[in-house]
Amino acid sequence: MKIRISKKTRRILVLYLAVLVLLYIVIFQMPKMSDKFETTQVLENGTLEVSCEAEGYIVKDEAICVCSKTGTISYRVEDGTVVKKETKIESIEETDSEKESEIKGKYQKLLDQLKGYDLLMQSSTAPISGVFSMSMDGNEKYFRIDNLDKIKKETVEDLSMKQVDLQREKVNQGEPVFKISNDDAWYIVTWVEKADARKYEEGEKVRITIGDSTLDAKVRTIKRDGEFFKMVFYLNVYYEDFCSARKVDMTVVQSNTMGVIVDNECIIEKHGQKGVYVKTKDGDTYFRPIKVKITDGKQSVIYESIYVNDKYEQVETVRVYQEVLRHPQEALEEDLADE
Repeated sequence: MKIRISKKTRRILVLYLAVLVLLYIVIFQMPKMSDKFETTQVLENGTLEVSCEAEGYIVKDEAICVCSKTGTISYRVEDGTVVKKETKIESIEETDSEKESEIKGKYQKLLDQLKGYDLLMQSSTAPISGVFSMSMDGNEKYFRIDNLDKIKKETVEDLSMKQVDLQREKVNQGEPVFKISNDDAWYIVTWVEKADARKYEEGEKVRITIGDSTLDAKVRTIKRDGEFFKMVFYLNVYYEDFCSARKVDMTVVQSNTMGVIVDNECIIEKHGQKGVYVKTKDGDTYFRPIKVKITDGKQSVIYESIYVNDKYEQVETVRVYQEVLRHPQEALEEDLADE
């Protein structure tokens, strides 16, 4: 049996469905939209992790050793082994039939890049302590530690970071045959935008994540370099790809910091002092100074109740569950007008 629905009933059903859709939007969607129009924030404890992603360049002292004669080479150490200074690395069996005076093309280009480098030498033993490897990229002279302050963004972007394999059976006199990388102290240099540079301070400890490796590091310097800020990180820890890596994609993370979380839009300066405007139950507002621990550009972790200022004075600040203004400019103007 067919059920006939009149036009009037259909209109009522359509209207009913429209009302249901409207109710859904009001109940489930409006709160999300209204967040933009919240006038205050209730302060709560929390944890903030500040980080930035960047391209880094590994800087270290690397000794490049060339062979003293032509012949068949035998390595006594495995790639990636940590060796002490003067450890015997290789031996060459010289044969008359294999003597050649020319150095092969792919190695000559690398050697040309290293002219004048004091850690390029003829040796069959490790000239320094460090990690043994059989690869190089020809940039060892430029990315040395005593050249840290002279390393430029525009220069590194034009360099080839391709690693050349040095392992082989036949060698010619003067060819590079192995490298030793000092791992006692090494650095990573990068360039970041101002907003990212402001997240960190010289001397603070950070964690650097490269692939699956997480490394403890310290911020050595932060300096403006043209449109960017040049950051240098100091490390003295083990990294699996230490020998072969030069250019790395990394994430720099500050240690998780706990404290009172406040949105940065709530923070304003009054007479050079950062602070927030606290709203009372009566609707009045008053300025309360704050001290920021860390910020990610959108939120900040600040001290609670009392902090010590630069003059070693105790300053009363905000407390958890207080309500602060999100857009305090008007309150500041009224406050200044009343002074």
